Amino acid sequence: MAKVTFQLKGARELQRAIAKRPMMMATQTKTIVAKHGALLKTKTAQNMLAAYTGHMEGNKFVKASGTTRRSLSTTFSNAGMTVAVAPHTEYFPYLEYGTRFMSARPTLKPAFAYQSIQFVNDLRKMMK
Repeated sequence: MAKVTFQLKGARELQRAIAKRPMMMATQTKTIVAKHGALLKTKTAQNMLAAYTGHMEGNKFVKASGTTRRSLSTTFSNAGMTVAVAPHTEYFPYLEYGTRFMSARPTLKPAFAYQSIQFVNDLRKMMK
């Protein structure tokens, strides 16, 4: 399966600010990371429910099974400072980016675009 990685810029500034007030900032940052990781998973699942309605096989319509949505998982690492939300079906990249035979039905990227703005806004509020 192709691995998709997103990186948030400004991590060094955040690390410097956390170093100045380590206990308070680290605890609040972990809470914000956990909150937005859960919201990203929820938003992605909602997008999948709306986008993956089924497909045609010949002349017959086949309803979506929901396997990709059920395979979504949230993994925390780096002492709770990193969260990864990913579906674990082999064919997810084909759904997200499309192929020459089918158009893309993005679900993770739009959810990430929305949630990353909310995440950055919460971090800014915390820094003030």
